[in-house]
Amino acid sequence: MLEIWDPQRYDGLRRQLIPSFDLLYESAAAALRMSVPEEGRILDLAAGTGLLSAAVRNVLPKAELLLTDGSERMLERARERFSGDESVGFQIADLESPIPSQPFDAIMSGLAIHHLPHEGKRDLFRRVHDALEDGGVFVNVEQIRGPDAAVEVMYDQRHEDHVQNSQTPPEEWAAGRERMKHDICADLDSQLTWLREAGFAVVDCLVKDWRFACYAAWRRS
Repeated sequence: MLEIWDPQRYDGLRRQLIPSFDLLYESAAAALRMSVPEEGRILDLAAGTGLLSAAVRNVLPKAELLLTDGSERMLERARERFSGDESVGFQIADLESPIPSQPFDAIMSGLAIHHLPHEGKRDLFRRVHDALEDGGVFVNVEQIRGPDAAVEVMYDQRHEDHVQNSQTPPEEWAAGRERMKHDICADLDSQLTWLREAGFAVVDCLVKDWRFACYAAWRRS
């Protein structure tokens, strides 16, 4: 697996590099709080250092969390974050690995699925749907592409403005630009369509700040 983040520096850069970071993650956590049982089983795909799971833990303190990631170094940071919490488990697995034993009440991911090719995204959405309980929810905080080239330029300018206004060190933004070369972003409409095609009954974008969005999909019979 290609390591494009230093786990020791990952958390501290999130708010500087991601516009509306708190709104995105709090919206994801709120969707889970309102959709799953208090002691529900939740899977965090490509969990990294556990930032999204931490936001969910704040609103669902009794939930059972399983964090998966392809990087042992990232998961080591997550283990430190949840040290002593016996309801949190960890497993090495990337986004193309089989989803762990199912079913789950919720599956979530934060700023990771855009690394998959588009057919890989569609395949993952199908597998996520099949791994959810009836009534379960999938929530994704994601980096997206503009609907056309002109709007994508606007997305990029908005992103640049945020980074500059947050006083991100120039070398960190330069490194961020390098990492973005690995991104395979899809526009929001396509992703919502793929979720419907995967079998989800209801899909919605909960919040969006230009290039960054939080969307959700519910499995209902």
